Amino acid sequence: MRYNLLMNYEESSAKIRQKLASLSETKAEDWHLCLKARFGMAIVFEAIRDELGNGEVITTPYTCITSINPIIVSGLTPIYHDIDKNLLSTGKPDDHYVKGKTKAIVMQNTLGIIGDKAKLRKFVDKHHLLLIEDSAHCVTRFARDADDQILADISVHSFGVEKVLTGTKFGGAIYLNPKLKETNPALYERIIDKFNHLKRPNLSLAFRIRNYRLNNAVIQRLHGNFRRNFRSFTIKAGLLEPPIYPFEQQGQQDEPVTTNKYVNERIISQLSNLKQNYIRRTSNVAQYQNKLKSKHFSKITKNSEPLLAYPILFEKPEKANEAYDLLTSQGYFIRRWYLPLLYPGPDSLKIYRYDPKKVPIAEDISKRILCLPTDLTAIETNKIIHLLNDKKATVEKPVQN
Repeated sequence: MRYNLLMNYEESSAKIRQKLASLSETKAEDWHLCLKARFGMAIVFEAIRDELGNGEVITTPYTCITSINPIIVSGLTPIYHDIDKNLLSTGKPDDHYVKGKTKAIVMQNTLGIIGDKAKLRKFVDKHHLLLIEDSAHCVTRFARDADDQILADISVHSFGVEKVLTGTKFGGAIYLNPKLKETNPALYERIIDKFNHLKRPNLSLAFRIRNYRLNNAVIQRLHGNFRRNFRSFTIKAGLLEPPIYPFEQQGQQDEPVTTNKYVNERIISQLSNLKQNYIRRTSNVAQYQNKLKSKHFSKITKNSEPLLAYPILFEKPEKANEAYDLLTSQGYFIRRWYLPLLYPGPDSLKIYRYDPKKVPIAEDISKRILCLPTDLTAIETNKIIHLLNDKKATVEKPVQN
């Protein structure tokens, strides 16, 4: 990172955009930076409201609450569609979901599972909607058509906590498809203008960003209630920037800001290793696919994609819980995305206008899924495989495409 230290903020921001463009075969001018991906989403949805008026956004509850808050704070209304079992994301909605005030649909590449989403592009074109892609789990990767053209009008990418770049904790980027400049020039220009006027983090936030790793390391060494109480104290005292603030479970979020030089330096360093990062994840996905002999998986692409985590679905929630306890007892960090839905769960379903009865597939899967790490060494991945194979737990039969 020595050469990065010689860059100023503007130069390091330009370097990130260049790297993003190179890694994704896009243009640097089409990338726009922010401190958190949720901030970029808020800018996009606020611009949509400003240009197109109040209305609804079709999305999924099988996601993090920070992906829904930008819709709410912009003055738009989230409408939840159930997930496709092969994509862990919204498939092609039924026509009746689209009403007179529907403005956009969110296409989430859950865990990095992209799959065939061309039918979703046809759906939004039919109804004259915007297609917003949530690629937070797979930075620089997009859903594309048969001609390798990017499907989304706007694509959201993240460098934040528990994402593909394990060495970064902050940072997000919005990709604006240059075609949007032709189809909706006013919206295109408004989004760019909003990004151009973003402020950098103030001194207090900059302090929390720089000390994020140190503060978390100290907290993790504490135990029980003292750890929880101390963590709560540091957040209230303005000493810790948590992945999700308590008020973000109430349909709120902070005002958007952009990155700073410190965040940029970490992003540049990690993007330089992204190809190797994806090679490792792809290799581990292949190991899970080929060596988990007694398990059958239904929500995973047949391709060996570089997934953020590898999902397996158990027959019963109790079996998923047993496997989770087994693996975590051996020291593995195993995710339960997304349990509960709208993770880590809203304080009020009314605020989010969420009715669990309308999304039975997402509700069911969230209770039975286990997400295995893909950023480990081959030896560690094999240990997980052996543990699960020995357990002989039952999972669903594979879905035949």
